[in-house]
Amino acid sequence: MHRRTFLMLVGGGLLVAACRGPVVYPTPTAPSVPSPAPAAGNPKDLDTGFAYGFNVAWRGDEQGEEFNRRTAEAVRAAGFDWVRIQVQWESHESQPGQWDLRPLDRVLPIYAEYGLNVLVSVVSAPAWARDTSGGIVRDLDAFRVAMRRFAGTYRGLVKAWQVWNEQNIASNVYGPVRVEPYARLLRAGYEGVKEADPGALVVSGSLTPTGVNDPNLAIDDVAYLESFYALDDGAWTQYFDILGAHANATLNPPDTLWPERPGPGPGWRDHPSFYFRRVEQLRAVMEKHGDRRPVWITEFGWTTANPAPGYEYGQYVSEEQQAAYLVEAFAIARQRWPWVTGMFVWNLNFSTIVDPEDEKGPWSVLNADWSPRPAYRALSAMPKQR
Repeated sequence: MHRRTFLMLVGGGLLVAACRGPVVYPTPTAPSVPSPAPAAGNPKDLDTGFAYGFNVAWRGDEQGEEFNRRTAEAVRAAGFDWVRIQVQWESHESQPGQWDLRPLDRVLPIYAEYGLNVLVSVVSAPAWARDTSGGIVRDLDAFRVAMRRFAGTYRGLVKAWQVWNEQNIASNVYGPVRVEPYARLLRAGYEGVKEADPGALVVSGSLTPTGVNDPNLAIDDVAYLESFYALDDGAWTQYFDILGAHANATLNPPDTLWPERPGPGPGWRDHPSFYFRRVEQLRAVMEKHGDRRPVWITEFGWTTANPAPGYEYGQYVSEEQQAAYLVEAFAIARQRWPWVTGMFVWNLNFSTIVDPEDEKGPWSVLNADWSPRPAYRALSAMPKQR
């Protein structure tokens, strides 16, 4: 299951997970640099409409059908038509060539039955495939084959595949954050998907705002994206259809942004990373490099009072504010950002499956007993223009 990671500057300090020690960078052994693709600056014909989505918890065990159906029903009842789930590669190919896809076989047909489109974010390399010096995956061919297996098996059930998640955080790449290893991983994933299902969309891994520039912890999302576009004169940017992004707003209303329109405080206000509109700065990087492809905000939301360390800002967001902010965020994107063509609320229903102390619960728009919070009611009532 997905475990959300968020690095935050707080009062000049930094709240992070335990950091790794320094390592020696290996010499890359991946494929040669591709030729620049002039098409990278032109949007592909992606007639998907606007994707109204939820990040959802799912169950792959034999007793999970009722849970998955209840989830699909809640998505549909809210008028949404997309779900985003996270799939751990290590859970399905624990040893080379030894596959167990039964969990996905149990859940994906249910989503299809309810007419839901699916975005799958593939993360977590198996131990046998990991490069623990920050290279992410030792054998890119193994990842290409894995993505081909996923996409081929679920052709017609999964409309979009996302290559990794929050790759600008060191713990997600098994070592210091470096742009080139992810660029090569993205190419392998893209090619694997397209070989099996040419019509499937490929979304780049979503960068998360951090405000930090220490490769052993994290790299700022805007700085990372600029480095990605600059790498080998943009040669690697051809390997996605849609750019993925995260918009973590802490306690700030969606229309605020540091420094021109700072949030109300207290705290979490003196860096753009604390704001929903941070994605405007990611878009500026794309446009600087002539890229007009669309953006999907694959995680965004507001937590209410949260017991987990590092999420203290949630105490300043009421349930009613959470509801209002989510609706306003959609309105901002639809009215001002024609380049955003999909948004996935973080999250629908993790509260129903995690412990009360888990940080994911207060982000949910459903309560632990599946009853609707004000945010779910507001999103259900929100007009959807597709």
